[in-house]
Amino acid sequence: MSAPEGYDYRTRTHGEVHIFHHGKLAKMLKDESAQQFLAAVKDGDAQAVMADAVGGSAQGGGVARGPGGPSQHLHGNGEAHSQREFRRKSG
Repeated sequence: MSAPEGYDYRTRTHGEVHIFHHGKLAKMLKDESAQQFLAAVKDGDAQAVMADAVGGSAQGGGVARGPGGPSQHLHGNGEAHSQREFRRKSG
């Protein structure tokens, strides 16, 4: 199997770590878990560490799947809302 790829991470000034997979937020880490993650990235293969942190395996298991699948975001699952026609009330 191929090694994990497409992961990236950003650190925030207040200590959070945000892990992205192909540009989409996959996981947010805080406090002790964020510090452990940063230490693991420093000592090992960053792509494998990020895959493990979000729930994927080093054998290409992919991103952890929640109720909405891998595209689950903080505000919905990324699907577009259907268009609605509104009529203005007069009177």
